Amino acid sequence: MFEDKKILFFSASFFGYQNEIKNKLALMGAHVDFYDERPKNNFLFKLLSRVDKRIVKIPIEKYYRDIITKTKDVDYDYVFFLKAELITLKVLKELKSHQKKAKFILYLWDSIADYGSVKDLHPIFDKILSFDLSDTKKYSFLSFRPLFYLDTYSQTSESEEIIKNDIIFIGTAHLDRYPVLKRLRDYCSLKKIKTYFFIYLQDRKLYYIWKFFSKDFRKAKKSDFSFSPLNKEEIKAIIQNSNCVLDVEKSIQSGLTMRAIEVLGARKKLITTNKAIIEYDFYNENNILVIDRSNPIIPEKFIQSAYTDIEESIYKKYSLEYWLTEVFK
Repeated sequence: MFEDKKILFFSASFFGYQNEIKNKLALMGAHVDFYDERPKNNFLFKLLSRVDKRIVKIPIEKYYRDIITKTKDVDYDYVFFLKAELITLKVLKELKSHQKKAKFILYLWDSIADYGSVKDLHPIFDKILSFDLSDTKKYSFLSFRPLFYLDTYSQTSESEEIIKNDIIFIGTAHLDRYPVLKRLRDYCSLKKIKTYFFIYLQDRKLYYIWKFFSKDFRKAKKSDFSFSPLNKEEIKAIIQNSNCVLDVEKSIQSGLTMRAIEVLGARKKLITTNKAIIEYDFYNENNILVIDRSNPIIPEKFIQSAYTDIEESIYKKYSLEYWLTEVFK
């Protein structure tokens, strides 16, 4: 379905996932022009755009108008956004007027509660999909499609394993995630459970801002965090050498995180605070333990018992290739 299709693709830089999507589309036969969704990726610009994107409206609209000028002579089959967090309604309409032939598709991997401006943009898109099942039940313009895992994670499941840790966590720090992780790390220490926690913080300045403004962050130590992300091969190796992977979602969303889907692809056991997971077709109580954010209990039997394989068709459904096929069909 992608052979010789022309795709204009916008996404924020997100741990290299945007490159994986672009490369997979190219392997499937598409011609892809990629642009970062943000004009700048420095800390100040990200902060201002989060506070109120009207503050940075002028550089945002100039950035997109420059792209419209560069691409106006290309007749795209699809214009594809991941999140569309910054583009204004005015400029999106201008882009639409220059790409009349193209089908406009938006995929949301944040909840509406975290990204409300989509309610203004949605009439411009031909199709909008969300990773959050509860959002798709509230908003008629959304279709449900969970996230995906990269091919490298299915290769992990075929590799020889040397188990080093009972439970690992690899993820970004959020204000409501850190206290849960602290509670879980203390619990595991008390129970003599072998753990590895990699809590990523995008900028040291953010550490000091949160420490000053958030009571949950006040006792946090700089040594609790890493300020450089792991690459996908490092993440793959850590997951491969662990019994269970811990996942803590943002409290304002119920959609499954990328990590939860990657654990499925790697055929590893998942410990998660997200109760919504029991509604998914891959849920198996032998493989997935749902815990309470405030009072986590992790039975030793769950950690030590073997992973139970599920139907191959379900693994395939959550692959990146299948995800792209469903998003664009």
